[in-house]
Amino acid sequence: MKFELQYRPSHALATVHLAPGETLRAEASSLVSMTRNLQVQTSFRGRAGSGILGSLKRGFLGGESFFTNTFTAVGQGGHVSLAPKLCGDMVVHELTPPEELFIQGSSYVAAPDSVALDTEWQGMKSFLSGESLFFLRAYGAGPVLLNAFGAIQPIDLDGELILDTGHLVAFTGGIQYEITKASRGWIDSFLSGEGFVLRVWGRGKLYVQTRNPQEYGRSLGKRLPARQA
Repeated sequence: MKFELQYRPSHALATVHLAPGETLRAEASSLVSMTRNLQVQTSFRGRAGSGILGSLKRGFLGGESFFTNTFTAVGQGGHVSLAPKLCGDMVVHELTPPEELFIQGSSYVAAPDSVALDTEWQGMKSFLSGESLFFLRAYGAGPVLLNAFGAIQPIDLDGELILDTGHLVAFTGGIQYEITKASRGWIDSFLSGEGFVLRVWGRGKLYVQTRNPQEYGRSLGKRLPARQA
């Protein structure tokens, strides 16, 4: 399985080349094109054996699509092209056991069946932060395709970093995190316009997006005409 990324970072497109018999699981809304010899199955399953309950958990709690498409190369090799909903970058993280990758729900695009997905609770403060309540937890072996709004900045973290919750894409399991207020006092935190931030520390790989989709949506929404009743 080979990933080819084009048109980065503004309008990234991922073309995944599959050898005969190889299978890729992707978000149902991400398909752009594919060769005729690929067999496609749309189901509730995120991974063989996970069933409908696992898909419900990831879909409603993790932000992942309820449906997933499984592409299998039949007879000979083929390729499928994928793209995210928003304009931005894509990156491939090669997952190797026992490493885990924690993904902001809407940043997951695709992975082979050798990679499993589950959800990770962020805590009660995530209700107030305005971000996803859960991360997707990827584990197993194989490439994981991620997307971002804007460009992706990979960071080799060895220490501590504070970042806005809306700019997080993913991080590896050697990094710990907590959602906390931006300033010492609650009033200063909210007057600063930041409110809650994410404090991360430890050693590992961190992926950050250069634009915040929530803030972009709010800014754009103010300029749109009011809906007619």
